[in-house]
Amino acid sequence: MSDYRYREDVTDGYLSLHYALPKTVFIAGVRADNVNYTSWSPTSSNGIASSNFARRNGSYINPLPSFDIVHHFPMSINLHASYSRSIGRPTPSNIAQAEKMTCGSSDETSIATCTISMGNPNLRPREAHNFDVALDKFFDHDNGVLSATFFSKIISDDIYNQTSIYSQDGEIYESTTPMNATSSILRGVEFSALDRSIAVLGQVFDLSVNATWMQGHMHYYENGVLMRTNHLIYQPDVLVNGAVTWHIPAIHGGLRATANYNGKFLTGLGTTPNDNTGQGDTFMLNMAFWHRVYKTVSFKYEVQNLTNTHFNNVTGSKLQYTDNTNYLGRGVYFHLIMDYN
Repeated sequence: MSDYRYREDVTDGYLSLHYALPKTVFIAGVRADNVNYTSWSPTSSNGIASSNFARRNGSYINPLPSFDIVHHFPMSINLHASYSRSIGRPTPSNIAQAEKMTCGSSDETSIATCTISMGNPNLRPREAHNFDVALDKFFDHDNGVLSATFFSKIISDDIYNQTSIYSQDGEIYESTTPMNATSSILRGVEFSALDRSIAVLGQVFDLSVNATWMQGHMHYYENGVLMRTNHLIYQPDVLVNGAVTWHIPAIHGGLRATANYNGKFLTGLGTTPNDNTGQGDTFMLNMAFWHRVYKTVSFKYEVQNLTNTHFNNVTGSKLQYTDNTNYLGRGVYFHLIMDYN
């Protein structure tokens, strides 16, 4: 049942025009994206695969324009504004995967006796109109930059996983199918700071941090009724990342710590909002230390997930219920690096 095949031929052409003034640069372009695909999906009768394949063909062509303006202000301040149109192609399994049923699962956290997954040969690519405005301020002899960015995406045919739970002949079934949404909007603001030359007590550090706030909503149909969710699939409300590196010239090495926070997000929409699925919020800390042991040889020691973060699979209209918890543990790595440059 998993023996599906998918072939995709993509042809692209791009035209770009640049015009530069002393302080302002204009860039206009258009890309023609042409796709032809063929899928072969196994057929089945009463859940038993046969030797026959259902073949389906499809194609689409999209003109994808873009326009950018970059203006250089005094005091190393740059303003960047852009518009672009883009597409996101479905994965092969989204289109070609046949209906697959698994019953008698050992997962005690699932209320379903049987789970069903299938592709959608009529799935269309998602299309987006993207608007971005960014303001950058460079400092510390261009070793540092502060940036604030506003972005907005207007998306049609967004792709999401629709999960339906129903009862038949005394058994509970959970069916998952990729679908196209009617319309989606994503907006957000990102702040970032970077400095690659911070001197403290005679030591040199790199520091970077960025934080993003996002808000989105999506309209889709469920059993002929127009529904709305206040999040997009895989869209958290908040993302925060930070890293600090201590350079140690005496050992030709350094020490780095990275921290990441990811807010909870949707992974699938249910028949009702209470059946929505997602992943809970997470915070993770990683550490790395490296030093040179020979002219061209260095050792690196790395600990991932130092905080022993676990991942919760959650459900509910506000993703407020935990279904199960995945404990991934810590990862300890040793790297041998050979550099002949």
